[in-house]
Amino acid sequence: MTRLGVQDRLVPGASIREKYDAVRTFGFDALELSGRPAFEDARAAIRDRVPVTAIAGGYRGWLIDPDPDQIALARTDLAQLVDLAGELGTGIVVVPIWGRTRNLPGLATGRSRDQDEALFLEGLRPLAQRAERAGARIFIEPLNRYQNDVCVTIADALRLSAALASAAVIIVGDTFHMNIEEADMAASLAGAGERLGYVQVADSQRLEPGAGHIDFGPIFDALDEMGYEGDIGLECAGLSGPAPVALPRAAALLRDLIRESELRA
Repeated sequence: MTRLGVQDRLVPGASIREKYDAVRTFGFDALELSGRPAFEDARAAIRDRVPVTAIAGGYRGWLIDPDPDQIALARTDLAQLVDLAGELGTGIVVVPIWGRTRNLPGLATGRSRDQDEALFLEGLRPLAQRAERAGARIFIEPLNRYQNDVCVTIADALRLSAALASAAVIIVGDTFHMNIEEADMAASLAGAGERLGYVQVADSQRLEPGAGHIDFGPIFDALDEMGYEGDIGLECAGLSGPAPVALPRAAALLRDLIRESELRA
């Protein structure tokens, strides 16, 4: 069954165990790890048997950073996180870069887009092989055009995943970014088919679902119709109120959406 997770930084608690105990009372099933780097949190989750939907952004540097030292950091951290993700039975969310784009002045990487894509794939290939051995997954996530310009849409992520030709490499759909880039979010998710491995949810202004204007009904209908069985992670920039208020409200909304889409099927 699909599990509902919530990013750990949104949850009160001094330890991963305390955060997990809190999210259970809020109506969630698991945590999404987001610390940078996420090594210790992942080891704590393994030790305390805390379920994890994904490790998201838990590494230093970027695979297409302008600084070669930052690329090396990203490759080293991701290799270690792949092994930890395998022990957790989950995957790592990977993006080419955050905050570098040719769509805004002065924010390019200094390479061409084709060079950036080739460099991204170069970094991912050994990670894909490692993930296959470790029983882990790599989730390629499209980010909106103002945060990168290599992987912007679901179609971009599918193309990159296909280039790697690895069963361990699948894709993420994030409703915040999709709301900017996809003409029809439900159709884009349906088009991903079995390559869709994880879904992150946030509303239009990147608060929790229900706090903005995204209509999540068609999105959840599409997930149900395609037989999606992966996890759903709440990944927001913040919450519209205190976590003990906003998170239970979001969990209830998400569970209602799942239930209602099943009834309409």
